[in-house]
Amino acid sequence: MKERFKRYLEEQFRHIAPTQAAMEYRKSMLTKMLDREHELRIKGVADDDLIYNMVIGELGDFENTLHDFENNTVKKEIVRRVSVLGTLTAVGYVFLLTLVYIIVGCVAKIWHPTWFILVGGILVGLTALSAYSSVKSVKKKWYNALRLFAAIGTVLLSTFVFLLLQVVLKLTGSWLTFLAMVAVLAGVDVTISFATKSKIKWFELPIFVELFCVMLYVILGISLSMYGINIWHPAWILCLGGFVAAICEAVLFSSGKERVKAKKTTAVDESYWTEWDD
Repeated sequence: MKERFKRYLEEQFRHIAPTQAAMEYRKSMLTKMLDREHELRIKGVADDDLIYNMVIGELGDFENTLHDFENNTVKKEIVRRVSVLGTLTAVGYVFLLTLVYIIVGCVAKIWHPTWFILVGGILVGLTALSAYSSVKSVKKKWYNALRLFAAIGTVLLSTFVFLLLQVVLKLTGSWLTFLAMVAVLAGVDVTISFATKSKIKWFELPIFVELFCVMLYVILGISLSMYGINIWHPAWILCLGGFVAAICEAVLFSSGKERVKAKKTTAVDESYWTEWDD
């Protein structure tokens, strides 16, 4: 019986690639088939042909099972190779940045702010990784993950811009970048909500409008005050304008919902009057 099982498995496994994983799977299948044969004999089944047919029949569409096994094995191998390649690429990228930093530091005898080459490069790399993860999330429709990766990318990019302005260009008030980051985070999230047709998009939009106006008011007020220009009054109208715009958007959204509801009610009433049994 064992030889019959072997011949069957050898014939079936010729339909897939001869990999190490396939060989191990073939050996494990033989063990399972022999165990099943032993169980049937204990239960009183003595006919070899009957046992063989019962064991083979319990395998179902084994050829399709093998193809599924091969596809899963290939996918796992691809994931493994991509992981290894990604790790090597990241290590190589950091090594290259470190090498450039050391060369510039040794040649120019300037170690500050040339360290920005290393730190800034890492921030750019992480931002690119977040953007790649966002694209993958869109393809798989993982919208919560998309929001997370987009937020992480925004924070990393904002940090890069801050360091560039503060360390390299030495601009006063570069910390305002983080205030702008708050508005950008909200804007990115609202954009994702509309792009993915989220149910909360109309609730997020007025919050973003008001937040954007407040951040713009604060940034302009602080920036211009550094040059002796005071616009705190009447620039506060920006905040009020954002609030009014948010209220108008909420009213328009509510009225739109009521119009849709009215149309549905009209359709129901019309179907009521035109519906017959015959």
